[in-house]
Amino acid sequence: MQRNASFNVFFLMLATAGLSTAQIEQKLTVTTALGGPRSLNPGATICVNPPLDMVGTETELSKAGEELAKRIRAAGFAAGVLGTLGNCDVVLFTEITGSSRKSAELDFRMVFSDEQIPRLCASARGKSGKSASWRAAVLAAFADEARQIQNAQLKGMAVYAGAVQ
Repeated sequence: MQRNASFNVFFLMLATAGLSTAQIEQKLTVTTALGGPRSLNPGATICVNPPLDMVGTETELSKAGEELAKRIRAAGFAAGVLGTLGNCDVVLFTEITGSSRKSAELDFRMVFSDEQIPRLCASARGKSGKSASWRAAVLAAFADEARQIQNAQLKGMAVYAGAVQ
């Protein structure tokens, strides 16, 4: 009797796992069947997730999210740090992935709020002058990021092919 109950529990778990797998496959199929290039609607908001420092530099980045949002607003978009706006049409994720004393590299991606696959995945770079600090290089990279977002908006952002296998 005990053994029979164990088999029943095993088959119930197996059936549940199979159902969950089928649901995930169905969700993935629906998600990957996204239309062609997409642009932000007029008045859409870009919520900036505070940039992550992936290289372990010892600099103050507490206001980096607002600095990035400022550059995006200067490019003509409504933008703010995640949590400061009423709603988000797009969330922007940025990681500082490379740095030296006078340069910075960023990787970023944009995800529309009604999708799970990034629409724009790119890298931005910035350099500072001889007497400027590394922070100036990061700000220059933020400006490059904002320009790339503006250019992608004009062309329409296609689904990032690397996210879908």
